[in-house]
Amino acid sequence: MAIRYSVIIPTYNRAHQLLLTLAALETQTYPKHLFEVIVADDGSTDGTKEQIQTFQTSYPLTYVSQTEQRGRSAIRNLGLQHAKGLYVIFCDADFLALPEFIRTVRQYHRKNPRAVVSGFPHSFADAYTHYYPDFSPSEKEHCCSILTPSNLWRPEFDAANEIIPLVTPEDIIHQTDALSKVTFPTKIPPAFIKQFASTDVAPWMLLVTRCVSIRRSLLNRVGGFNERFVLYGLEDWDLGYRLHRLKVPFYCMKEVVGYHQEHPTHFRGEVLNTENLKIMLETYGFNDSALNLFCVVPPSADLETYKKTLRILRRGFRSRTTRSSARLLKKTLRIAAKHFALQTDVEAYKKSLARIQRKAKGRRSRVARVLQDMAQRSEKLVE
Repeated sequence: MAIRYSVIIPTYNRAHQLLLTLAALETQTYPKHLFEVIVADDGSTDGTKEQIQTFQTSYPLTYVSQTEQRGRSAIRNLGLQHAKGLYVIFCDADFLALPEFIRTVRQYHRKNPRAVVSGFPHSFADAYTHYYPDFSPSEKEHCCSILTPSNLWRPEFDAANEIIPLVTPEDIIHQTDALSKVTFPTKIPPAFIKQFASTDVAPWMLLVTRCVSIRRSLLNRVGGFNERFVLYGLEDWDLGYRLHRLKVPFYCMKEVVGYHQEHPTHFRGEVLNTENLKIMLETYGFNDSALNLFCVVPPSADLETYKKTLRILRRGFRSRTTRSSARLLKKTLRIAAKHFALQTDVEAYKKSLARIQRKAKGRRSRVARVLQDMAQRSEKLVE
């Protein structure tokens, strides 16, 4: 039978975590001959290739690589070029899929064959599968607090110069209790998870490449990832935005389908990369408030305010009594985004915001209050 799912795992110097991720895919309850795994290596120098070549799997495993690092978008596109499946599942090299992962994805696609199916936000939970000597002091303290109850913490960790494995591929494959001793609940607040899961506004934000499944034909239709995104951040939401413009629906799996392998924070890069945001605005223009609002209220910093603002703006346009304030709010966000991206004249920018604030003065609707708040926040872009 033909391959149904192509699991693409981009990686760069994550050999330790990657082997556990591959081992987790070995435990899948979904038939092994119906999915393939493609490891796309963005120029690793930590022996990733050699470890993959000696790793034995019962599912088809392909290794593709670039000789030098080109970035997260380019390496995912390289993996996509080798995919054969009807659907593509993007997983990060540090994502430990639970045995029912692919089977759960399949259940969602059977009901919604054209949808983007995301493991976020219900798979935020973490696991300390390795101890890293370059953990920050606070990360070391937290790691100690998780490992100590299971007697896994060792005083010599503080003096370690190399990565120390706490869970092995054999533990994952044989499903020992090793993983249960190093997992811990997500630190993400419930309110954030609730907002992330909602799809009434900006549903494309569910496309997070830690674990997300998309029909391959749709990926090819929109051209895959934008390779102008070289640095960390927004390349997945950019892809989601383009799919959203094709009216592709988005669903989040309610089940926990895997764990994130905890690592030093500096591995991640900047969550909201300003250069990448400028690329998005340059590409799509300044007519969409959902993009313009990124400049004033970054979702990574305040997702609740971000989404509530979009909802209030939408409701504002539906009522004659608040439509004028809604137009001013939309204009405010557009002016702010243009200044952010194009570095417009500061004095002219301030005067534009001042005119809007004068017009908004005395208005008492909820839309007007949000308008006044966003105008004040927009002023801070020049502080």
